[in-house]
Amino acid sequence: MQLRLIKPTELDQAALLADSIFREPGATSMQELFPLIFRPGLSHSYAAVAEDGKVAAFMGLVPSTLKTGDALLNVFSIGAVCTDPAFRGQGLAGQLLEKCQSHAAEAGASLIFVSGDRSLYTRAGCVPFGGTQFAELNASSAQVLAAAAGEEWTLRPMQPGDFFAVYRLLNECEAGHVYSPGELALLLGTEAYAGAMGLAQRTLVAVRDGSIEGFAAVAVPAADVPSPSSATAVEWAGQPSAVAALLAKAALCGGVGALQVPVPWQERSLLALLRDAGASLSAGANSGTVCIADREALLRQTEGCRKGLDLSSVQDDRS
Repeated sequence: MQLRLIKPTELDQAALLADSIFREPGATSMQELFPLIFRPGLSHSYAAVAEDGKVAAFMGLVPSTLKTGDALLNVFSIGAVCTDPAFRGQGLAGQLLEKCQSHAAEAGASLIFVSGDRSLYTRAGCVPFGGTQFAELNASSAQVLAAAAGEEWTLRPMQPGDFFAVYRLLNECEAGHVYSPGELALLLGTEAYAGAMGLAQRTLVAVRDGSIEGFAAVAVPAADVPSPSSATAVEWAGQPSAVAALLAKAALCGGVGALQVPVPWQERSLLALLRDAGASLSAGANSGTVCIADREALLRQTEGCRKGLDLSSVQDDRS
């Protein structure tokens, strides 16, 4: 058994394995939903490959840049982790995780975000992170938000010509991913989060005086769902009041019984608007877990936003 970087010619195999674990027959393939993991190119992902060339286990590893204030962090994300049932019990996933952690450290990454929280990851130093308020908009609270917005904005589906305005709004956020135009277009088009949940993505913009001032992508039930069910806000950016108006519109669309909005702690203005409208709130952590890839890299990359903070207790879980 070889544990190594996956070859471009093996990515189709890895996608088929992931589909067999995560997708129902006939559902959209993981290869289509997550092209940053499965498309050919400079792959960072790892696989366990049997002597006959079969991909026995796979761990997707994708690089990106996060910003928080003035700091830019080089990070990796782990996802689409799967093992062929015939090869389970051999510790392959744990060995692949070690490979990915070493790879991230050698590449100069500061953090590794993981889409899961099971013991495979917590044993390797991955922990929950951040604080999030989960706001739930029902019909009543959504109507309050909609009434507050009035006719200040024109709310409509996003069009291709809106792309650069939405790109600007996302990159003006205080914290979040730093997208290239090509990456953002790809992610908006694949609708990965909604597709993985068996939902459809509704992408909306708020326009005032010809200017796009808000954007929201929401995972909603498909049109053929017979009864109302929960929807989830996936991504948003722009003026908090414009975003709130978009969320209200999404919550009031047919088929949506309630809209879940995971609001990170720093978005206080949006959270206040949702709370004042009567949305129910519950506190929790962000989804998934995180571990430090390299402590020194983390300190270097966050130097601009660490003034006044005591990080003497921060430890590299891999040391």
